[in-house]
Amino acid sequence: MIAVTGEYLINIIERRVNQTIGLRRNLSATELLTAPLLYATNEEIADFILSIPYFDERLKNFILGFSTEQTIIISQTWEIAFSVRTGRWAESDEWLHGAFRLSMNSLGDVQPNNPDFLTLPY
Repeated sequence: MIAVTGEYLINIIERRVNQTIGLRRNLSATELLTAPLLYATNEEIADFILSIPYFDERLKNFILGFSTEQTIIISQTWEIAFSVRTGRWAESDEWLHGAFRLSMNSLGDVQPNNPDFLTLPY
């Protein structure tokens, strides 16, 4: 068990999103091969966090700093689940090809009974 901040979780997200951000930006194969390392903007990271269907609202609020909690205690299993779900969304057609656009209505579309759904660990 370790104590982590929202910033720690954002760093995990950034590493995964940076791997596919060129595809999301619809860069050509030539641009992808010749471009230096690509980094997601703060806005792209926020869109990613708000749009990921695997995280509940409390978890999203914690990551974005809208929670009163500054740290949470997580297990290695929870961190692995977080990383797997982050990677799954970062590689998804919905995220990469813009099929998902952020809207307030989309935030209510999550399904807590889905086994892929991740919440704060307590």
